[in-house]
Amino acid sequence: MSVIVRPIIVLGAPRSGTTILRNCLALHPDLWHLPGESHAVLEGPFHPAAQNYESNRVDANELGDLAGELRRGFVQASINLNLSSADPAQFLRSNSLTGRVTAKAKIRWAGAKSMQCRPNEIRFLEKTPKNMLRVPMLARLFPDAYFVHLTRDAPGNVASLTEGWRASDRIGPFTRQRFARSGYPIADQLELQDYASKWWKFALVPDWRSLRGKHLADVAAWQYCQCNRIALADLAAVEPARVRRVRHEEFLRAPVTTLRELFEWAELPPSPVAEHYAEELPTVNTVAAVSANQKDGPDGGRPHSHSAGAAIAATPGLDAVLRDLGYS
Repeated sequence: MSVIVRPIIVLGAPRSGTTILRNCLALHPDLWHLPGESHAVLEGPFHPAAQNYESNRVDANELGDLAGELRRGFVQASINLNLSSADPAQFLRSNSLTGRVTAKAKIRWAGAKSMQCRPNEIRFLEKTPKNMLRVPMLARLFPDAYFVHLTRDAPGNVASLTEGWRASDRIGPFTRQRFARSGYPIADQLELQDYASKWWKFALVPDWRSLRGKHLADVAAWQYCQCNRIALADLAAVEPARVRRVRHEEFLRAPVTTLRELFEWAELPPSPVAEHYAEELPTVNTVAAVSANQKDGPDGGRPHSHSAGAAIAATPGLDAVLRDLGYS
């Protein structure tokens, strides 16, 4: 069984750009990673249903004697696309429904092939936005981990989160909620004014029940605020040399430079394959823009009447979080 050494854990609020950053990093030939996010590994022992759906928060003391099991779970599922293809970036460019389904199948096939060549020690890369609420547990699980905290300014992040909550895929005559497979059937408890689906999507943050009767944008703003507030406090307890903050906006402006700096910081050699992918910086996990007066489809036909700006202004404590993140 391989051993994980000095893993790189990419943290970021949902819809902050963690997928594209993770994809760039995943193309480094020395990094192993999961085919997707870590829900299958972590939500066995840490599924919020066991705690009455309080949140995805996991403290260090909750790790208990699970460390060995979790490390084995990460190792057994880890893959390296560079060992399976001369062009590993081909698996990471799709955004359409058909493209995503095909890419997932190809990644699993290529990943299974790479598992046969897994070395005794691996550098591991992990990215799951819910991990913003699990830093103490992850820091105990991997005491030598490097943490990349990706930040995005509130207006764009909250607007994208709101769109993600509403996103769906059409398959012939059928419509399927996007991002619901890793969600929880509890959102209807809130009786939101403009969202009637039962599916809570993305990170389940503490005090989510206080949002009863509000708008979906208020939920997104609370997710953004709680994820960043909690992660900032938890990362302050990690050795500063092992924490790196990256702004989404700066990454988009200079992706290759950002990658080079991250690889150097993580003590990895340069990667031409990753840099070439970053130069093109394909768009992933996008959803169609939602206009202010557009009607909900599967959510009951209610109008989208509450903006990200109004939700941000009404979210308690968010001004302080933005100051700590370096945004005005």
